[in-house]
Amino acid sequence: MMSSECGHHQNPKKILQAVNDTNDKGNNYGFDREVFEKDECNQSRQKIEYEKYLDEARQVIKEEIKDYFINHQPEISWIDFWAKCEQEL
Repeated sequence: MMSSECGHHQNPKKILQAVNDTNDKGNNYGFDREVFEKDECNQSRQKIEYEKYLDEARQVIKEEIKDYFINHQPEISWIDFWAKCEQEL
């Protein structure tokens, strides 16, 4: 998984954390702060327990990955790929 601070390639964990940015404060580190201020919301949002949904979807995702690599990229071990995905959790 690609991790970068450029704003275009974010680690999936950061994207999921942003889902629960219930204060909707956008970028609070000062980088182009004025770009985000206009889009901030004064109404807080309900927290989403995405971990629950990801856990429920894990076996389906695993089977889809297996199917993809076996049928489209057999030169890549789907088992090794899945192991790396599991390490990201």
